[in-house]
Amino acid sequence: MPKPKPDEVIRHELVLGRSERDLLETATTAFTVNRVLAPFATLLSSTAGVLLVAGLVLAYLERFLPEGWPEMTETQVFDWFETENLVVGGVFTGLGALFGSIFGFGGAAAGAAAGGIYGGFAQELAEEGQEAGVPKVLSYSQFSQIYVLARRLKNLIQEQENAS
Repeated sequence: MPKPKPDEVIRHELVLGRSERDLLETATTAFTVNRVLAPFATLLSSTAGVLLVAGLVLAYLERFLPEGWPEMTETQVFDWFETENLVVGGVFTGLGALFGSIFGFGGAAAGAAAGGIYGGFAQELAEEGQEAGVPKVLSYSQFSQIYVLARRLKNLIQEQENAS
C-alpha cells in the first residue's frame, strides 16, 4: 500500500545558545586538527619518517651553521650553539634597549646592539677565565675580565719576543 502524500509541512528549528555554539566550534576545530595532524603522526611513528624529517630540518638549518661545520669537533659545534652566550647576549640586549629607549627608538636600537655585543664579549671572557681556573662565580666580574685581558696581553708579548 502506497504512502499518502503529506497534507502539511511542519518545520522544526533548533537554536543553539552561545555556549553550545562555542562547544560546537571547539569540536569542529579538534576534528579538523586531528584530520590534518594524523598523517604527520603516522609519518613520525616510522624510522624512515623520522630520518626524513631530521634530514629536512638539517638541510634547512645548514644555512645557519658556520662554514666547514662537518669538520668541526663536537666541542666546537657545542660552543657555536652555546646557550650561555645567547642568554647573556640577550640579557645585555634587553638592558641596552631599556637604557637606550631614553633617547627614542633609535637609541633603543643602538643600545640593544651595543648591549648584545658587550654581552657576547663578556660571556666569552668569562669562559676564558673559567678555563684558566677562575671560579665560575668570579668569572663574570671585572676581576676575571681584567685577568683574561692581561693573560692575552702576556701571550701577545711572548709571541712578539719569540718572533724577534
